[in-house]
Amino acid sequence: MMRTLRALLATSLFFGVVPLLATAGDKDEMVDNPMYTAWASFKPGATATVIETTTYSEDKKTLPDRKQVTYTLLKVGPARVTVRAVVIEQELLGTVETAPTRHNYPAKLKKSYLAVAAPDLNAKKGEDTITWKGKELKCQTLSGSYKKDGDTVEFKAWTNSGIPGGVVKRTRTTKAKDDTITTTITLHSYKVDDK
Repeated sequence: MMRTLRALLATSLFFGVVPLLATAGDKDEMVDNPMYTAWASFKPGATATVIETTTYSEDKKTLPDRKQVTYTLLKVGPARVTVRAVVIEQELLGTVETAPTRHNYPAKLKKSYLAVAAPDLNAKKGEDTITWKGKELKCQTLSGSYKKDGDTVEFKAWTNSGIPGGVVKRTRTTKAKDDTITTTITLHSYKVDDK
């Protein structure tokens, strides 16, 4: 369960940092943390809930892995933001809810840390409009592919700065020798505290 949560957070970081790598200079240079940026413009209490579904081409007898992750902004400061995450995972006969975890995202990170989080790839930036719950959301997109341990990974992310955490939709397909694993994350709901 914790491995899955860490993978989700690493994936979020991965899709947010790729644009920063294109402007890389010295590896010890301090750069904006994309996770901080995605939350810092909101007030505490802002939430975003996403649904993560993972399917495996070789495992057709079981249901896809399905998780609901709710992120809540707890604190915002000039040096860091604190976000709470709660994961509810679907099981065959019910659900399991994890204890809340707290994630502290500093405003600045060493560029070398971001380089470890994202491989060197040629990601394409763009714009797209997604229809979400009957309304049009203009999104920034990032897409591309890379090789990792002999597998091919293809990804696309749609983000919107008006959504806490920024994620509207994200897909990642890993093509291995014996299996194709597809993970899709979609925005389920969000709340912005306007007080």
